[in-house]
Amino acid sequence: MVGLRGNRIIAEVVLRKPTFFFSSSSSSFNSQPQQQQPQRRSMSSASLASSCSDDAEREFPLPPPPPPLEVFNAIDYGCMDYSKSWAWQHTLLSRRLMLRRRAKESGEEKTAEVNDPDCILLLEHSPVYTLGRGSDESHLTFLSSDSGDDDSDRILIREQQKQQLSRKSRGVGSARLAVDRQVDEVVGTLPLEQAVEHLSKLATPVVAPNGVPIYRVERGGEVTWHGPSQLVVYPLLDLNRPPYQRDLHWYLRMIEEVIILTLQQYDIEGYRDEENTGVWVNEEKVAAVGISSSRWITTHGFALNINPNLDYFDTSVILPCGIEGKGVTSIAKILLERGEKEETKIPELSEVANVVLDSIQKVFGISNVRHCDSPVFATVAKT
Repeated sequence: MVGLRGNRIIAEVVLRKPTFFFSSSSSSFNSQPQQQQPQRRSMSSASLASSCSDDAEREFPLPPPPPPLEVFNAIDYGCMDYSKSWAWQHTLLSRRLMLRRRAKESGEEKTAEVNDPDCILLLEHSPVYTLGRGSDESHLTFLSSDSGDDDSDRILIREQQKQQLSRKSRGVGSARLAVDRQVDEVVGTLPLEQAVEHLSKLATPVVAPNGVPIYRVERGGEVTWHGPSQLVVYPLLDLNRPPYQRDLHWYLRMIEEVIILTLQQYDIEGYRDEENTGVWVNEEKVAAVGISSSRWITTHGFALNINPNLDYFDTSVILPCGIEGKGVTSIAKILLERGEKEETKIPELSEVANVVLDSIQKVFGISNVRHCDSPVFATVAKT
């Protein structure tokens, strides 16, 4: 997962009429008695204040407090297939958007917010490569082989794989994970676990030479790998709500700040790169960021390398993040290079997940968090 460049992430802007609350307790009307004008009804100061108070509370009600941030931690259930985690995100997103459409039609938008919580998914994936919006097939270096030993069949297979992974690829056989309006409506009528299962089967992945499936998705960035011993975090946050800002660049920087703060807990100094998204340590990327949004509700997120097999980032298979000349690292690699291997303690994924959650609360100023169970957990096979 890499990040946002320029205007590659497109989010539909929803203009909302501002809502104000007028408190009558802070208002006063100290008018001097004046001569009554013909055919004009006069009111006392007390009556006027009472009338204004009634109108204010009727026209500009105090909005209900936002619901708690819900945390779904699937790490203890094992590695989740990428297509299933993608489907989980989009099922939750589709239902939130459907809830809002219905609330708007019935005039109950403010009431509906109470039943529309933001959430965060904490996951560990089975091995997978994903191509973001900024990626093309040339970032899969195994598809660009110039070997003179290639016969016509191999060349044909590579061309077919490129077509499967194309941004324009649609329908049966496509490796592109995407939701259209028709599918969106189906998702809204099924139980959660059935909807996730349905969406997860919408694409047929291309398989890399090392046996890892490859999907194209709608997040920002180029190509990356996810897999065991890498923490993946998917926040589904409504940037229209406080304490957030309706600004994807701001949101991206805040996500990077969460990662930097998390690394500090292990005495690791992470930093931003002026040209490339994500977080870096010693010129190597330790965490990749790739986001998307729909009506300012975010999807996708970031992946932090704890102790993964870095061979999956081999440039004979992919060009990690589409960046030449820079490597990939992990918390384990950094700590092991720093001290004696026998004495170095590598943090567990679940431990880092708790640190990340704490960092999210600090960076975004979130105080109300609720840990939740999900029927999706039961569908994750232990590995």
